[in-house]
Amino acid sequence: MELSRTIGSMALGLAVAVAAVYTLGEDGIQPPVKETIQKKLETKEAQRRAAVAEQKRRKADFARHCSKDDMTDSERQACRAAYRRL
Repeated sequence: MELSRTIGSMALGLAVAVAAVYTLGEDGIQPPVKETIQKKLETKEAQRRAAVAEQKRRKADFARHCSKDDMTDSERQACRAAYRRL
């Protein structure tokens, strides 16, 4: 009788511990809320806009460095560097 009571108490304690860990999540932090589809679309669109803006900036940098017909060696090197970044 005493053994079954001890085993039952241990099982109850283990169940409480598992429930507490599951509720709190790992490291005592609540599990993150799943991102909605709308949030994902907004994030992708923001990344796309940033990439487009970066590409425009690189094109403008290339045009600024490579628009001359007669360039010095340092200007040619700057033009090459701008082209590589493009």
